Amino acid sequence: MSARDPHPARGLPVLEEALILAVDDTPANLVALERVLGGIEARIIRAYSGEEALALCLRHRFALAILDVQMPGMDGYELAEILLGDPATSRTPIIFMTAAFFDERHVFKGYVTGAVDYIIKPYNPEMLQAKVRVFLELAQQRQQLEHMLIERNRALDASENRFDDLFELAPQALLMGRPDGSIQHSNLAAAALFGYSQAGLKACQLGDLLPDFRLSAAGLPASTLDTTGDLQTLDEVPTWTARRRDGSALRVELRVSHAEIGGQASTLISVSDVSERVRAFEAVQRSLREKEVLLKEVHHRVKNNLQVVSSLLGLQSAKSTAEEVQVILEDCVGRVRSMAIVHEQLYGSDSLSEINLGEYVRSLGDILCGTYAAGTRLVVNADQNVKVSIEVATPLGLLLNEIITNALKHGLLPRHAERRRRTGPHCDLLIEIRAGAESTDIVVTDSGPGLIDTAVRQNSTSIGMELIRGLSRQIGAALSFHSEDGLQVTLKMAPTRAG
Repeated sequence: MSARDPHPARGLPVLEEALILAVDDTPANLVALERVLGGIEARIIRAYSGEEALALCLRHRFALAILDVQMPGMDGYELAEILLGDPATSRTPIIFMTAAFFDERHVFKGYVTGAVDYIIKPYNPEMLQAKVRVFLELAQQRQQLEHMLIERNRALDASENRFDDLFELAPQALLMGRPDGSIQHSNLAAAALFGYSQAGLKACQLGDLLPDFRLSAAGLPASTLDTTGDLQTLDEVPTWTARRRDGSALRVELRVSHAEIGGQASTLISVSDVSERVRAFEAVQRSLREKEVLLKEVHHRVKNNLQVVSSLLGLQSAKSTAEEVQVILEDCVGRVRSMAIVHEQLYGSDSLSEINLGEYVRSLGDILCGTYAAGTRLVVNADQNVKVSIEVATPLGLLLNEIITNALKHGLLPRHAERRRRTGPHCDLLIEIRAGAESTDIVVTDSGPGLIDTAVRQNSTSIGMELIRGLSRQIGAALSFHSEDGLQVTLKMAPTRAG
């Protein structure tokens, strides 16, 4: 149906000009979109940011919004949430277009946000044109329905019968209930949804149709509804079980409002069938759970393979008669083991993308103490639930392996030695993790003699120091040495997330 074809013979109103809101921070993309949609009878209004788009929505009524996902400032998801949360724009269909965010998580987020479509660039121009035409036709039909509803609302003040007409013509399934749970009125859409005639619905109770939904006896507002039974949520929106006449079940969303009609309290319930959406949501959830299991198995196998490598290196070290070769192989074993612990932590963690830094350091420290200096009194003081991503955890683990191993080999003071310890009298090796707003600091302090010249140590060309410097640069950490009553090595990293 064309926007210029009001069908006056049928008494339909003249429709507004169809407007399409196109939002993208790249002007070339908007030009390309206008060329693709050039043959469609609609005017495209450009916006180069989310803020500009909101301002345009105050002045225009759009039949469709095509939003770029990735924009500086307010991105497409934030803009969509605002548009759909505003009654004035909540019915505007939204199509997301992106060339960057095409993974399953972003596509799912787009649909959950409320989009009607999520298009990955490059797209098929003919397919886009067909989709846009459908939404423009729906917008025209919606305008016609809105005009019809306005006319009927005007007539409602003069005749109660006109209210019945409006109720009957509503495309949404509607039930009018009394406080005792009986059904006062229903419309054709409700009869079709539940499989009853309208007379049959009038003989039912709300509990027959919505068995897990209850109104309070006084018919109180929605905030005081007593909800019992099989309540489920779909992205924080409650859904309910509806029972059709043939016994089959549907998942529905309910909207409840209250009014007094003819001096009698009534409750209007709008019922939306969301069974397909629930099934799609559950399918996505199952897929995510399966991927989590698979990823956990990958971490488990990587950990086992690294342990095999560690064992092989250990066997080779035991068979070697050259002390220098044994030292090198033992260092390699420690480095491989530090990576294996990362995957062990991920395998046992609720999150597959980050680990608890305190728990990781404790595991690594205990293993290294048992390997190089059994009986070492190790103390780990860590702020609670400091998390690091897997991208940081692996190089950080190798870095800490070098620092802790060096301390255990060269930085422990005999317990009977009478000298002040920076670590305190009851600790040989102290590791501290402090998470602050500006940085996360990891401090490793030993009880040994320290260094005569820390500058010499920092500039050393040994493999261990080369690793320490290189890994520090990789994770963006500032490295410093302090030698007084024991060597203290400090890593100052960017702030990490506290879980």
